[in-house]
This record gives sequence, structure tokens and C-alpha cells, in this order.
Amino acid sequence: MSLAHCIPLLAALAAAAPLPAALPDSLPLQLIARDTLGSGNGGRTAAVEPSGVAADAFGRIYVTDAALHRLERFDAQGRWLGESGALGSAPGQLHRPAGVVPYGTLGVAVLDRENLRVVSYDLYGRLLGVAVDLADAALTDRTGRVDPVALSSDRGGALFIADAERDRILAFDFSGRLVRELGGYGARAGSFRGLAGVASAPRGELVTAERVGARVQRLDAGGRVAAAWPLDVKPGRGRLPVAVDDSARVAVADEATGRLWVFDPAGRTLAWLSGLGGPRALAFAPDGTLLVAEAAAGRVRRFTLVPAAARGE
Repeated sequence: MSLAHCIPLLAALAAAAPLPAALPDSLPLQLIARDTLGSGNGGRTAAVEPSGVAADAFGRIYVTDAALHRLERFDAQGRWLGESGALGSAPGQLHRPAGVVPYGTLGVAVLDRENLRVVSYDLYGRLLGVAVDLADAALTDRTGRVDPVALSSDRGGALFIADAERDRILAFDFSGRLVRELGGYGARAGSFRGLAGVASAPRGELVTAERVGARVQRLDAGGRVAAAWPLDVKPGRGRLPVAVDDSARVAVADEATGRLWVFDPAGRTLAWLSGLGGPRALAFAPDGTLLVAEAAAGRVRRFTLVPAAARGE
């Protein structure tokens, strides 16, 4: 059997494999809460409904607030620096912003979800412009209706939008030009059912999470499935945010149940955590810590991954 025939078969077997009833206590890593962003600034919290979180190469942290329709900035220690945006659709305004990601080397991009656009800011929160207009007639003639639920970017400035309407990923170059579509509805490898999260990985890979398909897929730069594994989630509402660090470890959270997993690149569970308050966004910071935006709890917390042997220390 050729490799091309083996990959879909292996992915299907992985998706059908049952998860253990309970994860063992002997996982190699554990997640330890370190701090909450903004907690040392006169009681100021990161957001009322944090829906996106990102860290730039300098460790500065960016958080979108879906309830207050704004982008907030923090330094690497979690101290509040400033904010941008207000409710509306005019330039500089936002309407229930969702994901935020690094954009190039000197900015960030925000998924302005209800306005159907991606807008960019510099590192000081100044508006640069619209990077992608999902309501543009020339684009919608090609794509049809789009329901953007997650945003990712790579180091070259490409943007990837997860579209829940048609279970696909729309890939745009740095100029905002649509360059390709990945996926589509289906159970086979490389397709999606209930696409609810996407993140960029090293070497041009993408990692996706599906709620109905209940799986994680790692796609190579050509859109082919490099690995797939089951995810213990149920159909329904809520995001499945994804983050990938420089060593290709994958973090996935379930907003509906408040659970979080960290996997190695092959899908083996390294650590897990429960009891989070509606985790809607994840991001790894340059120092290796994991940022978790908990929309239901109105906070962004930072977690450290440490060896399980340090549990009692």
C-alpha cells in the first residue's frame, strides 16, 4: 500500500481509537498557575470577556475583549500598558473581537468577528488598517459566506482563518490576498467536522481541532495530514483553542468543559488540567509559559509546564 493511501487510513484509525476513561497521574508534565495578567495593577483585570491572547517576540501580551470591544496590551510581566478600540464598525472600532495573533515582526492582527474583517495594529496599539475584508464582494464571490471562528498566523505574515460555515481554513498572504482553501466538511483526513480551532506550528504546519469530529490534526505546509489523534470533546457550542510552541508541543482547550490538554507532536498526552473558566484562547509566550484566556471567568492566567516529579516540591 502506498504512503498516500496509508495516511488517510492511519488518521481514520486514530480518530476511532477510544480515549482512556481517566488520564493517569504519571503524565510527564503538570500545569502550574503562575499569575493573572493585570492583577498587580490596582485590581485591574485583563478583560471582562477575554476572547483572544497572543505574545510577541519581546514577551508583550495582547488580549482582545469581546464584551468591551477592545484590544489590551500588557508587558512581559503582565502589567497593563494600554488599550485600543471601541464598539462600532468605523476604522479603529471593533465588534466582539476574537483571536489576536502576531502579524509580521512589528504588529498584531485581530479577528474583528462581527465586522467580518481582520485588522492590524502596531506594537503600541495604533491602528494600521484592514488586513483582510471578509465582506469584500470580490472575496465573497470566491468564498461565499464565511463564519470566522479562529485566527492564526505564521512567521512570514500569512493569516489563516477557520471558517465554521464550511469547515475549511482560508489562507491569506501578507497583502491580504486569498491564496488557498484547505479542508471542507468530511470525516476523511484533511477534512473537518465542527472546525473550532487552528494554530500555526513550526516549519509551516497547521494544527486544527474539531468538535464534531472530536480530533486534532497536524497538517504539513501542503495541507497533507502529518498526524491525527482523538480529542475527548462532545458536539455542541464553544471554541477549541489551539496553541503550538517552538518544540511543536500542542495545547488544546475545551471552552465548554473547562479542560486543557498538552500533547507532544505525535499526540501523546503530556499534561492536562480541568476546572478552567471557559478557556477561549491559548498562546505560548517566548519563555515557554502558556497563556489561557478564560472568557467565563474574565481573566487571563499564565501557566508553567514543569516536570511531574516537581509536584511535591
